[in-house]
Amino acid sequence: MSLVLTIDIGNTAAKGSLFDDWKRVSSKVVDNDDPDSLVRKASEYNVEGAVICNVTGSDPDFANRLRAEMDIPVVELTSTTPLPFEVCYRTPSTLGVDRVAAAAGAIHKYGGDVLIVDAGTAVTMDIVSEGRYLGGNISPGLRLRFRSLHAFTGKLPLIRPDGDMPQRGQDTETAIRCGVVGGLVAEIFGTYHEERKRFNDLKLVMTGGDADFLAPLLKEKGLDSTIDHDLVGIGLLSIYNYNKK
Repeated sequence: MSLVLTIDIGNTAAKGSLFDDWKRVSSKVVDNDDPDSLVRKASEYNVEGAVICNVTGSDPDFANRLRAEMDIPVVELTSTTPLPFEVCYRTPSTLGVDRVAAAAGAIHKYGGDVLIVDAGTAVTMDIVSEGRYLGGNISPGLRLRFRSLHAFTGKLPLIRPDGDMPQRGQDTETAIRCGVVGGLVAEIFGTYHEERKRFNDLKLVMTGGDADFLAPLLKEKGLDSTIDHDLVGIGLLSIYNYNKK
């Protein structure tokens, strides 16, 4: 078994996955300031190479430590890394590497026209079409929205996303939850239907920590989606294979 290690370091968590060919055989999620624990775990396996994306830009020596510790080739995804698809973005040097990796995954797995919604600390909504990344939007994620209401007001409490959510709020807690959760669901719903005006066969693919929470709420509004928590990992593997060649 020939394994490739993918490491996705996000704003909150870091995820390491081992892929045999295109099949994930193992994965682990840790705090984003502890990616070395992913390397220690992967060292138990026969790994042929690794690929990293790090949205925070912290710990710039991590890739070198990984190379030294495991003695394998490592691809570090940056704005100058060769990609197996075209990026149509005005400032590619500022494009988040997680968005690039998710686009690579969507192009490899789904082809055609895809709206990628990565619902994490931030929510990104990106379009890929005919093997090209066309751009997208960034807005605050669920927990960031809740924390902002609490932090920048005098009396609004910090509440959790899950809980009672009537059609309209009946107290402060449900008013906040309906506004924040309902607002993000409406944002995704509206973005999808706006893009459908151009892309008739548009597929909605959800990833990120809040995908499982949001997808059923979108389905209640009549919008089906595919949840794919391996999207970034598959994209990183696609980029690794392209650069290995």
